[in-house]
Amino acid sequence: MRVSEILRYYFFWSLDFLKGSPIKKFYNEIKSVNKYSNSRQSLNSQAKAVSNILTHSITTTPYYKKCLGYKKIEDFPVVNKNIINTNKKAFLSNAFVPKTLFKVSTSGSTGVPFEVFQDKLKKIRNTADNIYFSEQAGFKPGYLLTYLRMWKAFEKKSYLVKLIQNLNPIDVFDLQNFAVKTSLIDNLAISKSSNSWLGYASAFEAICKFLDKNDAYAEKTKKLKSAIAISESLTAYTKQKMKTYFDVDVVSRYSNVENGIIAQQPANQDYFEINQASYYVELLALESNKPAENGKLGRIVITDLYNYAMPMIRYDTGDVGVLQSVEGKNVLKEIHGRKIDVIYNTKGEALDINIMLLINKYPELKQGQLIQKSVKTYHLKVNCDTSFEKLDQLKNILKIYLGDDAIISSEYVNEIPLLASGKRRVMINEMC
Repeated sequence: MRVSEILRYYFFWSLDFLKGSPIKKFYNEIKSVNKYSNSRQSLNSQAKAVSNILTHSITTTPYYKKCLGYKKIEDFPVVNKNIINTNKKAFLSNAFVPKTLFKVSTSGSTGVPFEVFQDKLKKIRNTADNIYFSEQAGFKPGYLLTYLRMWKAFEKKSYLVKLIQNLNPIDVFDLQNFAVKTSLIDNLAISKSSNSWLGYASAFEAICKFLDKNDAYAEKTKKLKSAIAISESLTAYTKQKMKTYFDVDVVSRYSNVENGIIAQQPANQDYFEINQASYYVELLALESNKPAENGKLGRIVITDLYNYAMPMIRYDTGDVGVLQSVEGKNVLKEIHGRKIDVIYNTKGEALDINIMLLINKYPELKQGQLIQKSVKTYHLKVNCDTSFEKLDQLKNILKIYLGDDAIISSEYVNEIPLLASGKRRVMINEMC
C-alpha cells in the first residue's frame, strides 16, 4: 500500500474509534456470524436479530400491526416493491423522525421506481457489510477503487467524497468510446496505487473483449488487488479473461440498492455465500408462498434485519435462484436477475447496459418498459397514477443512448405483466 492509502486506512478506522467504533463492532459481528455460519452462536445471533426486527415492526409500523400475535416469520405477509410503494407511509416506523432518515432510490432492474428510507444504524451496517465482503475479495479501505456503473442514473459523488474514498467513477456507457477504454488501461499501467475494480459484469466483459483485439493494450495490463462484479451474471469467459489480463480472481456480488449486500461468491467458486449476519433469506416457490424445493428454482425473499426505519419483512426481491447445501450450509447455487433483451441504438450498435435504470430519477413512475420495434423506432410504456409531466424529458435522456434520430412513441398502461418466472421485462427487442 502507498503511504496515502495507509493514511486513508488508519484515518478511516481512527475516525470510527473516536465515534465509539460502531463500524468496527458491526464488522466484527458480521465476520464472526458469516465465518462460522453453522455455529450455535451464529444461528442464535441471527434468530435474535430476526425476533428483534419482527417485534419492532409490529409495535412501530402501521402495516405490520396486523401481525400482532405472530409465532414465526412465516406468519408475516410476503411484500414487494408495488405493495411497499402503495403503502409507503404504513411501512415507516414511528420510532424515527423522518428528517433524520436517509433516502435511497432504485428501480431500473425491475422497471419499478422505488424509494426506501434507512436509519443511521442501517447505513453503518451497510458500511460494515461492504468492508467485510470487499476484504473477502482482496480489497481494503484506502485502496484506489475504480467503480464502473451507469452513473447518470444515480446520485453523483462530490469531489471531496471521491478524494476521501479514493474513488474513480467511470460511467459504463462511456466505455463504448475507444479513448475511454485506452485511458483506463493506460492509467492502470502507470498507477502506483493498489487498484481494485467494482462494476457491472458486462463492463468487465467489454474491457476483456477490447483487450482480446488490441494486443498492444493487453500487454500494458497490471495486476489488480480485487475485482467485484455486480448487477449481472458473471460468465466463465469474463472470469478467465480477468485472471489472464489482470491476475485477479473476480467474484460476483449479489446486492441491491434498497437493502445492501445479500450474498457474494468466494474466490474460485460459483456459488454465493449468504450474508446471514444481516439478512434472513428464503426461497419461495414461483407460484406460491410455500418454500421452494431444495435445488429447485425459487423466488429470493429476504428480511432486512437492520433497517428499523422502514422494516422490510419477507421482501420479494424480484430475483430468482436455487438454494443448495454446500459443506453443511445453505448457499445460493444460482441467481437469476432481471430479464433484459439486447437493445440497439440507431446505428445498429448493441447497448450492453440497462438504460431503463434512468427511471430511478422519476419516483412518480410506478413501472416502465422500453420496446425496440425497428432500427430507429422504440416504444416506451409507463405506469403512473397521474399524467407523467416529465415524459418528454425522459425521452430526450433516452435519446442520449439510443441516438438523436431515435423515434420514441409512448403509452400509459395500468400494469406491465410479469413473466411466468415472476420477472418483469424492462427492455424488449421486437425487431425481426
